[in-house]
Amino acid sequence: MSALEELAQALGVVEQHLTDAGAHLGTTRTSLGEAEKALVKLDPEHPETVVPPSLHRADDQIERAQDMLNQVLNTLRDFITRL
Repeated sequence: MSALEELAQALGVVEQHLTDAGAHLGTTRTSLGEAEKALVKLDPEHPETVVPPSLHRADDQIERAQDMLNQVLNTLRDFITRL
């Protein structure tokens, strides 16, 4: 196996790990949404008293992380294609 083939194989492993991380972020974001819905049920007339503001910030941060991860994956895939 040539060094180029080894590099492509290693980058393929990295790509898979990044893809897995993206799936975990998606699951996390879904779970946050479910947690928010459960909290709102505690006091539907005043959800702001039971839903911490940090929950929305966490969702925003996950969304940003997903966007960055997608950019990295696109860059990586482009690099692998050019090899």
